Amino acid sequence: MSLNGQSNPDSEALCPHFGVCGGCQTQKMPYAEQLHEKEAMLWKLLGAVWTEAIPVMASPVQWHYRNKVDPSFAPMQYPEPPPKGFERETVLGFKRKGRWFFPIEITHCLIGPEGLEELLRAVRAWYRAEGLRAYDSRTHQGFLQCLLVRDAKRTGERMVALITRPGAFDAAGFVKVVREAFNPISIYRGIATGTSDAAFAEELELLYGAPDITEELHIPSEEGERRFQFRISPFSFFQTNPLATERLYGIAREWVQRTGAEHLYDLYGGMGSIAFSCADWVEHVWSVESVASATEDGRRNAVGNCIGNVTFITAPVEVYLRERAAHHPLAPGAAVILDPPRAGLHPKALKYLLELHPRHLLYISCNPNMLAREMEALRSVYRLKQLKAVDLFPHTRHVEVVAEFEARQV
Repeated sequence: MSLNGQSNPDSEALCPHFGVCGGCQTQKMPYAEQLHEKEAMLWKLLGAVWTEAIPVMASPVQWHYRNKVDPSFAPMQYPEPPPKGFERETVLGFKRKGRWFFPIEITHCLIGPEGLEELLRAVRAWYRAEGLRAYDSRTHQGFLQCLLVRDAKRTGERMVALITRPGAFDAAGFVKVVREAFNPISIYRGIATGTSDAAFAEELELLYGAPDITEELHIPSEEGERRFQFRISPFSFFQTNPLATERLYGIAREWVQRTGAEHLYDLYGGMGSIAFSCADWVEHVWSVESVASATEDGRRNAVGNCIGNVTFITAPVEVYLRERAAHHPLAPGAAVILDPPRAGLHPKALKYLLELHPRHLLYISCNPNMLAREMEALRSVYRLKQLKAVDLFPHTRHVEVVAEFEARQV
């Protein structure tokens, strides 16, 4: 297993797809300069409410940091439309920058899992030899939809899932090719019946090996670090860059310790990785997540990590907070951690949160633009105490921001 944290020593992009693929935007830029640019972006966005510097903590790895990619199979798009009846070649890759409907064949990905190039090469040779074609959502013809690849950074365990439309194929041949090229411990076939081209399937069939892979998080703590194991299934949510996520969760853990709160509410909690990181500092954690499979993963991983003080609740955060506001106020002196998706807080979630007015609030935002929009409402009842950032996405313009709030007296 490689945990290569070396920066690109050259100023030129190393990936042949840079500028065409939409995955990376700043790969030509030295990593230190990328961090400086992100700090400048945050200052421009949030400087009106925060007069101090907003430091961006570096990712410990800059290359091959992603633990999941899901290249799609798609019919080739041509500069000029081909004649009617022309059978388009099948492409395996990502979307062209700025043109989501235009696929490009990917041979390299320097932020994806190591060994991905060999896997893509082998799978292309396999489906061409088998005469299999990409599913076309316009004509509803074709078979192949997506190749989901997962890679646990701390344990080195790998998983591959082939997402297809219903129908038979040579599963044994696919397993043989994938094992030789990528050596995963788990291989699935997923059957998709819906209209979405996302990396999801309504049915799953284990073709080879273990049903899950195991990842570890080593969270910095006052004793050195706390270690947790997570069993990850094909569609589990897990942070894309787990080695940088450890630093992010270390910030959350240290904040919970400083608050002295006895009760913690982990909203948009996923499978509970933040809750686990902080659970030993509080009497109880309530982790709220709308995706049932994520809360099920959380319950299972709580048992595996011998954590008994986290309660997992499957509900939209706005519904949970509405019920709390109407009938069951939050525990006195409680701390709340928010880690919403890129769309930010649901407007009703923000409304009920402000009504409940927990004393301590930590907002982890993967979309600083949304945080900036919500800042006015939050600052109407909270004092902004600290802003930090962690780079979970080297070579992109994305950055994770951590905002620490304390309730004003009401």
